[in-house]
This record gives sequence, C-alpha cells and structure tokens, in this order.
Amino acid sequence: MTRFDFLRTLGVFTGSTFLLGTASCKHGSFISEGIELIGDPDFEQGALLIDPENPSSFYGTWKSTDLNAPVWKITQWGTKERLVPKGESLSLCNEYKAVCLRPSALKGNSLILSVLGNQEYSGSPRKAGTPWVHLLLEQSILSAPRLVDLKYIRFHLEACLLKSSLRKPELFDPQIHAAQYFVYFYLQDYNKSSDGYGEMIWFGIPVYDNRVRMPLRYEAQDFAGSGMFIYTLDQNLLSDKSTHDKKWITLEADLLDEMKQAFTSAQKHGYMQKTKRLGDIFITGMNIGWEVPGLLDVSMEVRNLSLKASRI
Repeated sequence: MTRFDFLRTLGVFTGSTFLLGTASCKHGSFISEGIELIGDPDFEQGALLIDPENPSSFYGTWKSTDLNAPVWKITQWGTKERLVPKGESLSLCNEYKAVCLRPSALKGNSLILSVLGNQEYSGSPRKAGTPWVHLLLEQSILSAPRLVDLKYIRFHLEACLLKSSLRKPELFDPQIHAAQYFVYFYLQDYNKSSDGYGEMIWFGIPVYDNRVRMPLRYEAQDFAGSGMFIYTLDQNLLSDKSTHDKKWITLEADLLDEMKQAFTSAQKHGYMQKTKRLGDIFITGMNIGWEVPGLLDVSMEVRNLSLKASRI
C-alpha cells in the first residue's frame, strides 16, 4: 500500500490536496511571550524510530530535511508492523498507520498522524486486558523546569480531526474500545536526592475521544503498562469547541495551577508517596498522538504546538 493509497483509504487525500472539511485554517490567539519548552515544535527535524520490541533502542531515522538531528521520537506500541523509513521524505506509511508532515504557507508545519484500527486488529475487537495500538511522537524537555520556579506555563495547540470511522459498531464496547488523541506532559520527581526520584504523573490534554464530544477530567492509574498516575483535564478548560466537528479548533490554557493540583491529587490517591514536596516536581518530557484500542480508522492534523513558560 502506497502513502497515497493509505490516505485515500482514510478519506483525507484526493489528488494532490488534503481534505480539511469546510473549515478555513485560521490561527487562534497565538501566545508569543515566554520561553518555548518544546524542541522542534514545527516537526521540521524528523524523528528517531523507537523499536517496539526494544524501547531502549531505535532502528532508524525519519528526517524531512537534513538540517539538524531529530528531537522527536516515534513510538508504535502494540502495532502489527513497524514503520520503515525510506530516505528523506515528508511521510512514513505502511498498511496500518502513517506519519505525514505538511509544509504550511502559514506559520509552521502541520503533522498528520493516522491509524487504521480495523487493519491493526484484523477486524476483530481487542479483549479487555490485552495491549492496544499507540502511534505517538515524544521528546524529553531538555530545560526540565521545576513547577515552583514558574509563574505560568502556557499551552497552545491547533487541531483538526480529518477522519474517524468506527468499524463493526455492533461490537463496540466503550469500556475497552476507543480512539483517543492526547498530549501528555511528564511531571516527574527529578531530584536525585529525593526518595521519590523517578516517580511520575501523566498530565494529559485531551484533543479527541470518539466516545464523547468534550472529554471530562480523569484521574486514575495508567493501565497501559507504567502503573503511574494519570491526570487529564476537562477539555472545556482549553476550548469551547470540539474536534468532533472536523474543523480547526484551538486548545490553550495556563497549565501551572492544574499541574500543581495534579501532584496534590496523585498523593491523595496514593501515588507519588515517596516524593515529599512540590519543589521536586519538574516537567521532563511529553508525547502527542493516538491511542486506538478500538476498530476505528482515524486521522488528526495538528499545528502550532507550544508550551511557553516564564520563571518567577
């Protein structure tokens, strides 16, 4: 299957034009102040490809240009077939998923992540307790600021759902089947002198969930393997619009107070017990992309990703 065949299957490509629905591509209220914490937010430098069978190693590099070494890493947990790079290209694709960079005449590039869930599961819905498909870009935040040293952390992202098609709806169980697109930041005890060094919270920004137009706040254990605490925001805190409408929306907010609250909530629920103080919590990394435990064919385009902070 070629890249064009894949995108036609998803219904987001025709001829030489990406179909973005009837929405015009307008920018939101772009925040310009502060220090950008995210490296390569326009996805220009490509990405390392993490080996799904050996997460500590990578097996190749996807580079859209030859300018600089990649900041991002591509992870493909639970997939049938890993993506294979073929020289410098704006896309990576196989029969199950695709990563595409779309240069923009506006500010920055956009990134399209697509997953064919029906293909990944061979048309048979996954059962409870079994792994599910992930397609994510992740990176370490090299500056790793402490929460207590900041006066704000301003997040911004523009997103447009291109495709979400549920196969075999009669077999859909919302408890174990879904398609979700999130941004996660890693709130970690990064003080080597702390008893809780390495403890972490997954702090989530919901972008899309096929089961609900506006995902609500969620606090629970991560059942995908880490066992860490997940704290995701109510999407209404970031936007009054839903990606379900397949139009560009802007998600933005100052996250600092919520990140502090995530630590308090984690301890209340029995997590982060070895970490004694908020002063040991740093922002150490992030990921963005799909988790698809259901028979859904999905595609999302994002642009203008930003996390800007100012020190006290």
